[in-house]
Amino acid sequence: MVGDHDTVDNYKHIADANTALITAVSTSQQVVEQATREQAHPAQLMSPRPFGRWYMRPSVLIPLLGVFLFLVGGILAWLYFGQRAQDVTVYQTRVSAVDRYIGGSGSIYPLQELNISYPAVERVLSVYVKPGDEVSPNQSLVQLDVTQLNAQVKQAADDVAAAQNYLHSVYGSNSLTVDQAQRSYDMAVARYNSLVAQVSSPTLHHGMLVSPLKGVVTHVNIDPGEVAAANASLITLVVESTVVAHVQIPLSNMNQVYVGQSAVITPSVLPNVNLRGTVSTIIPQATSGGDTFEIWVNIENTKKELLPGMNTFVRLLEPVHAIVVPRLAVLNPDQGATVFVVRQGHAYLRHIQIGGYADDSIIVDAGLSAGDLVVLTGADTLQDGQAVHVLATEKSR
Repeated sequence: MVGDHDTVDNYKHIADANTALITAVSTSQQVVEQATREQAHPAQLMSPRPFGRWYMRPSVLIPLLGVFLFLVGGILAWLYFGQRAQDVTVYQTRVSAVDRYIGGSGSIYPLQELNISYPAVERVLSVYVKPGDEVSPNQSLVQLDVTQLNAQVKQAADDVAAAQNYLHSVYGSNSLTVDQAQRSYDMAVARYNSLVAQVSSPTLHHGMLVSPLKGVVTHVNIDPGEVAAANASLITLVVESTVVAHVQIPLSNMNQVYVGQSAVITPSVLPNVNLRGTVSTIIPQATSGGDTFEIWVNIENTKKELLPGMNTFVRLLEPVHAIVVPRLAVLNPDQGATVFVVRQGHAYLRHIQIGGYADDSIIVDAGLSAGDLVVLTGADTLQDGQAVHVLATEKSR
């Protein structure tokens, strides 16, 4: 039906152009005949005429006639070519079930990072690992000289026994003496327990610092023979089997993100790798730029394709029912998105609101209705309201 209507419009424009051309030619012939008659009767030329009829002289008439015909030709060309229907293909919209994705960029961090330290000052006898080594639970990392610590534990135990004996000896004395003895005993017990806790640390077995987990050594900050400061980081371990991406998401999409949401992760240096992940944390606070917020996405990394520090792009997936159009049909999708909608043989510009992306399609939240015919090819040269001829109609699957 659209094609028949366009054909009628084209025939009408051509008929109008032919009528205008016949009128112009007829008028030109009348002017020439009048000039010829006056040239054949020169006496009439000498009779008084308003303004001398100078414009009827052949030297003036012929150039004017040329300008007139040029203007008529331009009008005819505009009527024929400017209003001729443009060939287009269209896409018929409908509501579809799709996976909308929200995109954001971020960096990879280890899910777990552990610094191996010791709460007391001790001398290091041996270091058994280097950066890059994979370690297992209870594997030896650093041998410490705990002679001093053992001596401190023995001394603390002796202090507890002495304080206890003194406390027993002053029972029955005045309350002030008993209270002082009790406080001394309590202090001795606290110091002893602290030293025993150091000896009983889960990372210390008989003077050997061991790994509490399966991971990879990233830093070694001590050498044999050096004295390690209390609580200083000696060895750093990271767990690589699972990593976490810290991702910046536009604030406008905050209501569409939830914990447990599925995600697809593509490393910047590995564009053909797509890994699956899950949103684990949403930080409800705008970042320093003010237009994004941060989420954390946990990613299984059993093949060790992701390394801490990598840049990556993350797409959050959400199943929705919405109107979608091919990307090719949308003009200026990043700002002021528009499409051309065909109605009664003409294409009209329409603004739309983009609600997300799904593969090679754009999800439209507002601006289109199911059944609209959206120009798919040929939109880049169209003018608002221009006549079009639909060559084909594609329908969403």
